Amino acid sequence: MKLLLDTNVFIWASREPIILSPSARAALSDPLNERFVSMVSMWEMQIKHSLGKFPLPDKIDAIGKLWLQPLAAQLLSIELKHIGRLYDLPPAHRDPFDRIIIAQALTEGMTIVSTDTVFRSYGVNVIW
Repeated sequence: MKLLLDTNVFIWASREPIILSPSARAALSDPLNERFVSMVSMWEMQIKHSLGKFPLPDKIDAIGKLWLQPLAAQLLSIELKHIGRLYDLPPAHRDPFDRIIIAQALTEGMTIVSTDTVFRSYGVNVIW
């Protein structure tokens, strides 16, 4: 299964995995699952850091790589097909970062690992 981690899940899995639900921990620790983090999560973390809402101990390009490694997660680039998928999404979720994650999951056939219950309204598989 291909797992796409929501930004908060990526942070928790990297820094405080005890916060994760048992289902999320099991999915992330299953060696048969592939783990991905969207480039939009890196962008979101940097923006929140710039606004003083999320402290980062270093620049995001260093932190992102460092935090991906223990999860054996790959960075998922944002492609035109993902942006194009946004046209098909109803306005249930207004967060632009989450909308890209939803579009990527739908386009790539991924399951999102997230606490956000609104994701399910898009017909995407969600684990929490």
